[in-house]
Amino acid sequence: MKLLIKKIARSNLGIFLRNTLKFKPVQFDLGKLDLVTVSDAFAWRTDNGFVTKFKYSDILNLFYKVKNSYVEIHFFTYDNKLLKKMRVKELDLSNELLINPDFFNGLKSFGTFSIYHYTKEKLNDESIISNRCYPGYSHNNNLFSFVHGNALASYSDINDGDSVKTDIVKTSFLKNHTYKIQKYFADFDKSELFFTNPTSKVINFAVNGKNFNLKKGCSKIVEVSDEVITIKSNCLFLRPFVFSYKNGFLDVHHS
Repeated sequence: MKLLIKKIARSNLGIFLRNTLKFKPVQFDLGKLDLVTVSDAFAWRTDNGFVTKFKYSDILNLFYKVKNSYVEIHFFTYDNKLLKKMRVKELDLSNELLINPDFFNGLKSFGTFSIYHYTKEKLNDESIISNRCYPGYSHNNNLFSFVHGNALASYSDINDGDSVKTDIVKTSFLKNHTYKIQKYFADFDKSELFFTNPTSKVINFAVNGKNFNLKKGCSKIVEVSDEVITIKSNCLFLRPFVFSYKNGFLDVHHS
């Protein structure tokens, strides 16, 4: 009986109910995954004078000495339309990609992207390959402000890139989870919160009482002016990137 109860509690439905009732809630679930390549939901910006730079490593070569691995980077618009998919076969241990309007044929907008590491070799391991990476953001040709990955979002079989799955981050039925950003915002000219939905569910959230929603894979930029920011949502890890502006300079970090 105990094993049955434990199995139910660890099921997707069980976790959803626990999160809704706030009974031993689960933010992430990686328990059933092995030999997968996992990506964050990274943010790209080419809007309003922004340029994005992405730095990533050849994880499989660095830690497993796999010499013939490759990566795929998938770019999506803010409304989750696939914008571009690129495969990089010639990898250095450290790699860099510049994402400007020309990279998207002149598009000035924002969205998300993900990176997956693949190999044809069979690894005798049950590892989860996660490259947290560093995107950087330059505004109006100023220096780049870099921030590492924000939250695990999607994954794929390390030997087979045909399918990508989500829902590592868990949700609840009610908008009953509160997250307060540990930052005092009063000293900045303005700040923006870059939200991404890492799940297949609709996320409903409020920023200091103002309501928003995000469909599967979508992203949204919310400008804030309050001194302290509180986020309530039905997502257990809705942690936005923060873009803060002051005197022509930019600071980017996760909250």
